[in-house]
Amino acid sequence: MKLRGEKAGFTIIELLTVMSIIVILISIMVPALNKVRRFAKIVGQKGQFHEISKGMELYRNEHEETYPDSGAFDLTNPAIGYCGAMKLCEAMLGQDGMGFHPDSRFAANGLNSAGIPLYLFSLCIPTSPDLIASTPVLSANLRERKKYLDTENIRAVRLQDMYTWSVSNGSSYTGIRLNGDPVQYPNAVISDVFLHAQIKSLSCPLQAGVKVGMPVLYYKADPSKLSHDANDLVINNNINNIYNVDDNWAITALGLPWESGMGPPNPVHPLYDGTGRLFYQITQNDKITSTPRPHNEDGYILISAGYDGLYGTRDDVYNFAD
Repeated sequence: MKLRGEKAGFTIIELLTVMSIIVILISIMVPALNKVRRFAKIVGQKGQFHEISKGMELYRNEHEETYPDSGAFDLTNPAIGYCGAMKLCEAMLGQDGMGFHPDSRFAANGLNSAGIPLYLFSLCIPTSPDLIASTPVLSANLRERKKYLDTENIRAVRLQDMYTWSVSNGSSYTGIRLNGDPVQYPNAVISDVFLHAQIKSLSCPLQAGVKVGMPVLYYKADPSKLSHDANDLVINNNINNIYNVDDNWAITALGLPWESGMGPPNPVHPLYDGTGRLFYQITQNDKITSTPRPHNEDGYILISAGYDGLYGTRDDVYNFAD
């Protein structure tokens, strides 16, 4: 029997007990939610790869049954860096995100064989109609362009905006120097769905602080080769391997774009180890035991750096296996 005037309520011990239970439940739920979030990202990345694969088949059907080259250098000038990730973006979306031009030679400067520019370098902000109208050659080229990917779901980002303009080894460049710095081209890459890196370039102030993912790495198979062996990289300079780990060295050598500067002490991507052993391990088809063979030996390999932003770690996402 309660006395008149006595207030009903919780004791301190009861409150502490309830709070302890809530804390325990949160500690159990947060890791589970993080796992769900990561799994959703992985599913999203596989979905992006599925979209790219459809675009690649469209490209192949229209270009003599061949996929885009993925070599580490400009196809017109081996002294200019223009790697697989950049060539993938140009083939799917064009260097400016407005479509691939059939006269492309996969040149870093975007010129055709007659020296005429094929692309507007304006991925930082949408290209204005006035700018297109003031450039008759490029305006005419737009009629010939084709996008093989839906830009609503795929992001093209200029490498210079991801890693800053000063990273020469990341952007394509020539031996020509302007004010002591290598001349660079604002080439683009396709960003994966794991958004970490901040756009840093001073040339893109309207998007300062925008998060982007890491570049999607692209490696084309050479069906005329028969090997999938890291030792061939050292002994024969990769002349026998179906895939060449060096196709994206310009990306993997840069470390993390959201860290200041580049290289040490920034995290070094495990795929950039100088031997290529890890690349050949993770891309090897374990279902074939007679001799080392890669996945997709007649096609191509796509690699996303995954949640941690480091290529060559356990959370990477590929366009093969499960």
